[in-house]
Amino acid sequence: MSIKFSTVGHGMARRHSKAILAIAMAVAAGAHAEGVRQSPINIDKKDVVEAHHGPRITATYQSNATLTVVNTYNPNRVPLVNKEWATLRATPSGASYIMVGHQQYDLLQFHFHTPSEHTINEKGAPMEVHFVHLKSGATPCDPDALLVIGAMIKQDSESHGELSKIFDRRDLPENSTKPAVTITNFNLSKVLPKLDDSWRYAGSLTAPSTFTNCTAQGGSIEDQLSADVFPENVQWVLLTAPVELSKHQIHTFRHLFEEGNSRETQPLNGRTVYRVRH
Repeated sequence: MSIKFSTVGHGMARRHSKAILAIAMAVAAGAHAEGVRQSPINIDKKDVVEAHHGPRITATYQSNATLTVVNTYNPNRVPLVNKEWATLRATPSGASYIMVGHQQYDLLQFHFHTPSEHTINEKGAPMEVHFVHLKSGATPCDPDALLVIGAMIKQDSESHGELSKIFDRRDLPENSTKPAVTITNFNLSKVLPKLDDSWRYAGSLTAPSTFTNCTAQGGSIEDQLSADVFPENVQWVLLTAPVELSKHQIHTFRHLFEEGNSRETQPLNGRTVYRVRH
């Protein structure tokens, strides 16, 4: 299944709008000072810039993937890193990717936070999901190599059908010492809502980088935590429509991270947040 961000309009207006968005993202991405584009952020709707002709994104996700679900919290790590920087991470088999223009970004994994990391007009949600993509041919430490599609998770009276394959299980690992869970026949295209309306901005990881060879992007995990600066190599796409889980499904995740696993919102530092809708 393909989910598309289509563009509308043509001529000078279209080229002008795309140029403005490209220039602004490049300026933000090229900032040399560390810590100026940290994530997550609060999105103030009155300050958002409309960009109807933002870059077209096409997502192609596997409909029968096998997921390996792990809890990244390591209670035996020395020195210990607090559980707030861990998550429940699902890594899919097979090739799933998005195209941004002619550039491919491969889906690496998706994971969850509670409460939501981003806020909208200072209001959050019970949870948030992040689909993490890597630019094809790049390493995770390259400038803007990562593109994350996120969505708020709100409570609904009914269970989310596809995510029930994760959150209805009783054997979800409590930490990294517990066995990973394997989930078959998972339809990745049924997790996120439609991608035709989103906020986009230049940002960072919301937890310390565990990728190797990232010393130029902040050093060790301990160094990153000490400086409270995480690698600034993420293009963020936050959907305006939420994912909906039942009370029970939300409780299942919160039981694993009772004290929460979300980073507080960071200063915008002059960045522009764009809204792209079609």
